[in-house]
Amino acid sequence: MPIYRFRCSDCGNEFRELVGYGDGDGVACPRCGGNRVERLLPRFGVIYKGSGFYTTEYKRKGNKGSSAGEGGD
Repeated sequence: MPIYRFRCSDCGNEFRELVGYGDGDGVACPRCGGNRVERLLPRFGVIYKGSGFYTTEYKRKGNKGSSAGEGGD
């Protein structure tokens, strides 16, 4: 069962709750007891190291511009 983050619409409290699949409607705020809660998107961090992933990972190998004249007749 995943842990989701919720925010109460009544008091603004943010909390985490262990919720089974399909049980998201029965979540109540632990501070005020209200049932008007919304599930928030998960937070996760992305760390880029180096000069940039696109310049090192997707760099075209071989001669530049060699594909323009290929195919011959």
